[in-house]
Amino acid sequence: MIKVSQKLICLLLAICLLAGCGSGQTPQETEDEQGDASEVYLGEEVKKKVAADSLFTLFFDPEGGTNPIQAKSSVNMQFSYLLYDTLFVVDEDFNVSSEIVREVKTSDYSWWTFYINTDVCFSDGTPITAYDIVYSIQRAQQFSFYQNRLSCVYGSSAYNEEMFALSATQPNSQLTAMLNVPIIKNNANTEDWPLGSGPYMLNEDHTALVPNPYNRHRDELPLETIYLGAYTETGARITAFEDALVDIVTNDPTGAYNLGYGSGNETRYYDTTSMHYIGFNTRSNYFLNNNTRNAIGFLLDRDYLVNSLMGGCGVTAALPVHPRSPLYDTAYASQFHYDPDVAWALFEVGGVAELDGDEDLEISVSGIVVQMNIKFICNNDSAVKLVMARRLAEELNAMGITTTLYELSWGDYLQTLKDGDFDMYYGEVRLRPDWDLTPMLKVPNLTAKNIDWKMNYARISDDGYADYYAAYLAAPEETRYELFQEAMRRVCDSAVIIPMCFERREVLTHRGAVANLHPTQYDLFNKFYEWSITLE
Repeated sequence: MIKVSQKLICLLLAICLLAGCGSGQTPQETEDEQGDASEVYLGEEVKKKVAADSLFTLFFDPEGGTNPIQAKSSVNMQFSYLLYDTLFVVDEDFNVSSEIVREVKTSDYSWWTFYINTDVCFSDGTPITAYDIVYSIQRAQQFSFYQNRLSCVYGSSAYNEEMFALSATQPNSQLTAMLNVPIIKNNANTEDWPLGSGPYMLNEDHTALVPNPYNRHRDELPLETIYLGAYTETGARITAFEDALVDIVTNDPTGAYNLGYGSGNETRYYDTTSMHYIGFNTRSNYFLNNNTRNAIGFLLDRDYLVNSLMGGCGVTAALPVHPRSPLYDTAYASQFHYDPDVAWALFEVGGVAELDGDEDLEISVSGIVVQMNIKFICNNDSAVKLVMARRLAEELNAMGITTTLYELSWGDYLQTLKDGDFDMYYGEVRLRPDWDLTPMLKVPNLTAKNIDWKMNYARISDDGYADYYAAYLAAPEETRYELFQEAMRRVCDSAVIIPMCFERREVLTHRGAVANLHPTQYDLFNKFYEWSITLE
């Protein structure tokens, strides 16, 4: 009876999502990438449950192809890294490595030369060449899935089969972190099922993955066959997983499509670079100075917001860099904590007070008394974001600072940001692993007839922010940390944005079926050769 009720609930959720949910997302990279996990188990302990059919099976879209550059199918992209090597790998701590590149040379971080390991072979036995790599990068630059990540690459060319070069749009010491691009054969981008060099390859009838005989990890793989289940409907997918006919799924518990799988599974949370934050219109009467903006930060009880309202599906962060990164300064971050008394003191310094005898709070702007009435906007596609935004609005109203939360559809939310018709907003942005905030801080051409602020929703007109990040990216290793701290502190001290947390998403498996997972932000099956899988 318990099992039946879980399926009914999941099916009803899926029907509701298909009928009523939009496809909008908050400002972020278009990539739907997987992330790193720290292992957490939820729900009551149940009897050990492994694959019902003694097979290890993944979801599969038979119409979507597996071409990782075109990324037509999000379902197939989840296992694409079993089929295709990436040029570089970014691990759970945002460290970068490669089994494809054997040597990297650069003098100024603008021009890079790479020497590749020609022992790495595609599944037909032919070696990867520099021409294949350059072709893959150039094709990836043309697709939205990779465009944000590869926007730092200006040009690329292969000298011969073992050497290629890249030029950057500006000096960027972290360029290799953006080059976790899958590799396909030269001129293969028109194919739906191109060959790869990963540990597995498709069998002839596309019903399973089988070992790539030429892969360097061939003898370490935990399975000889990974089956593909063509469950195309949302309800059928939920049922297949709950019945243990499919053995691993991912879920975004903070997003619009949280499917709420049953509790009789092992749930592991994995980190992402999707940062939730509060942003401001720095041209609003209420947020002209950094005191009133900083005050908002001291009203954010991050531990409560993440652990209670987000259900633990985030990592608290007071800085615009993930806490797992070695660039995160824990001591500095500790200064930004929940303290309504400090918030009130900062509001007072910023000119907020009862100024006209009506018991409501006002703010003095250049000697003019302005009634406080903050327009706070939030995208309504995520229930989690709405709950967190409502909490902040309640805190402000309880202090006597009139705050109205506008819960907008994605289209209306984005247009309101572009128009600047807001005072404060709840935002989400998917950062690149170089932690460069320049797209959010870059000053546009202010002499243009119609100014395009792009992602500079704060309306910042100070080039200094972007200059600080440019200095960090161009810095040699011995000064890079310090220059990043200078850039980051300029953002945090002026409070043009106030970080709250980074999202964590879910990897779900059946109890006792899978152990020793190493998923990273970009690869659910990272180090698959180290997994332990029990099927019976």
